[in-house]
Amino acid sequence: MMIRLFILFTMIINFSISSEIELYKEIRIYSPDSKVISDLNRNLHLDHVHLSDEGDLIFVVSESELDIINSLDIRYDILIDDLETFYQSRLTDNYTREFGLGSMGGYYTFDEIVYNLDLVHEECSQISTEKISIGQSFEGRDIWAIKFSDNPNSDEDEAEVLYTGLHHAREPMSYMNLFYYMYWLCDNYGTDELATNIINNREIWFVPAINPDGLVYNESIAPNGGGMQRKNMKQTCSSSPTGVDLNRNYDFMWGLDDQGSSGNGCDETYRGASAFSEPETQVVKNFVEDHDFPIAFNYHSYSNLMIYPFGYSYDNDVPQEDLDTFIEYGQDMVQYNGYALGTGTDLLYPVNGEACDWMYGEHQIFAYTPEIGSQQDGFWPATSRIVTLAEDNLYPNQFIAIHAGAVLNVSMSTSEGPYLQGESYPLYFQIENVGLSEAQSSTEIVFNSLEFDPSIDGIDIGSIDGRSSIDFGVIGYFTVPQNFQSGNILNIEANVSNSQEFCNNSTLSLQIGTPELIVDESFESNNSLDWNYSGNSEWYLTNEYSNSGVSSFRSGQIGDSQESSIFLDVDIPSLGTAEFLYRVSSEYSPSGSNFYDGLTFFVDGEELGQFQPNSEGESPWTLFSFTLEEGPHELRWTYSKDGGGGSTDCNNTDCDDAAFIDDFKIYAYTDELNNLGDLNSDTSIDILDVVLLVNFILDTQEPSGNQFQLADLNQDGVLNVIDIVNLVNLILS
Repeated sequence: MMIRLFILFTMIINFSISSEIELYKEIRIYSPDSKVISDLNRNLHLDHVHLSDEGDLIFVVSESELDIINSLDIRYDILIDDLETFYQSRLTDNYTREFGLGSMGGYYTFDEIVYNLDLVHEECSQISTEKISIGQSFEGRDIWAIKFSDNPNSDEDEAEVLYTGLHHAREPMSYMNLFYYMYWLCDNYGTDELATNIINNREIWFVPAINPDGLVYNESIAPNGGGMQRKNMKQTCSSSPTGVDLNRNYDFMWGLDDQGSSGNGCDETYRGASAFSEPETQVVKNFVEDHDFPIAFNYHSYSNLMIYPFGYSYDNDVPQEDLDTFIEYGQDMVQYNGYALGTGTDLLYPVNGEACDWMYGEHQIFAYTPEIGSQQDGFWPATSRIVTLAEDNLYPNQFIAIHAGAVLNVSMSTSEGPYLQGESYPLYFQIENVGLSEAQSSTEIVFNSLEFDPSIDGIDIGSIDGRSSIDFGVIGYFTVPQNFQSGNILNIEANVSNSQEFCNNSTLSLQIGTPELIVDESFESNNSLDWNYSGNSEWYLTNEYSNSGVSSFRSGQIGDSQESSIFLDVDIPSLGTAEFLYRVSSEYSPSGSNFYDGLTFFVDGEELGQFQPNSEGESPWTLFSFTLEEGPHELRWTYSKDGGGGSTDCNNTDCDDAAFIDDFKIYAYTDELNNLGDLNSDTSIDILDVVLLVNFILDTQEPSGNQFQLADLNQDGVLNVIDIVNLVNLILS
């Protein structure tokens, strides 16, 4: 009898759960006009809306939301009829990866989150705490945190960093990414310099699952992954979806309007009965206010975005200085993963009561929302994408850990060259703390060089505030050695050390000597240099495209080979530099500028540069420069159409696109200043050189070539008796 009752009870519970589960679909509305957009905004609170290249709206809706769209008589196409089933089709348990496996199609269940927090501490107990409960969820589950540092159980005077995940229960990449980062820190501490410095100098806090109840519910309805519950599990609606959107429940601009959040308990963006009405957000509030976090990540998915405050209004009133910091940091963080950077209103839609807005608006924390994964990845990316997406966010995770504290950059400069042997030059110095916190210990700067003794005293600095700089102006003078080879690079290094902060050294590099212009090709005539041609290329002078004068060199018509080239053999007497201006144009094509032409430049067969058509709005001419070692060289330019063939095949389009080169110059550095006093260039300095110098001074003989420079031993621009004295001393020495 008891067995029958248990089975019946189980059937009732399962029926109750399944009857509340709502299907989610992905739909597309083609080219919506202003009325359609207005109707959608007025009647729905849509999540993750994307605008396609064609101007169509693509977004996820529940069946009840789709009923509303139908009532508005808005036409749409269903792209994915059942997102949960679609997501499950991409998830598998048949996979391997370097960090812990998850049974939910590769993703951790809540129990596996707890297990992996224990596991990572067990593996790295010297740099992590045991998991710490910082409060309970609506259904009484612990919200766990873990700290990484070199002395994890002590509260040191180090910058703190916060990473959170799973405000929304259907976004598991938000915590999988954090575990990937934890294991990276654990595995690389003591062997990798960056990981070691982060652990030794920062206190890093992880709260991987702010919404454990929603995750557990998703496990119950979709044990293989793909569950679409977003909110917490408070009963707010007679039908699914129920719950409060935790990322609309913070009290900064809470409930400002019904566009950035909803007052309807059945909506996906329901903000709750009041700010911080939910135990989960109260836990975050108390935790943040018990710490001093200068920077934080609140992870979500999806859209490949890096979002910064404020998101409640289209007019962002973040003070300009802080806005500049948000943008500066953001641009650095997205340079590798290519995420779009902006506010929520820039990139998605207005929100209010949001975590990052609260963290910055109330506590001046530079808080960002990374949205992991593309539209194709969706809320539950394929199992094979988990590691890739986590890797995409490793650099940003490292970046905010570094910049939570002090990050010391130095820069040096000197007066404008040329830089000549025997001359002295000022050294200007500046140090900047680009991090968010004051440097915690003294900073020492030492100046040195492998080539000479710069004789610049070091500097000791007691403290540098976050986001500030100190300009020292001229801190000393350095003298270029008399025997330094012309054309060679003289380096001055500023080495920075601070026992508790991240420091970046700097090098000032100067090319010594005055270069001589040995090749000057303006392409005003076709016989100044011995140019060679290959393929179907030919000499072509045109006044339609030129940077100076009336002509430039234009590549030959492509013809059957789809490639043409010109080349020049040159002999450089010493270390030198070369430069030319180039322009790649598609404007000659009758079909417009949709061509992928390519100009490639080679030195001795080695590719140094590859150039595509100049972008619209750029200067039509672009300078390219490079270094040439002493000796003979072959310089070659090759011009091709789209790699040859294809839709841009000139045989098909009869196109006449081209590459243009102008103002080609080669400079060479000579050793003249290393041979001071050898006026007759016989490789010895003796009485014959004194006789020549006396004749120059008495005007009985005119110096030729570089004789004046070799005779001007004190480099004051005048030949006189002082140079004779210096020359005699040079002979006697």
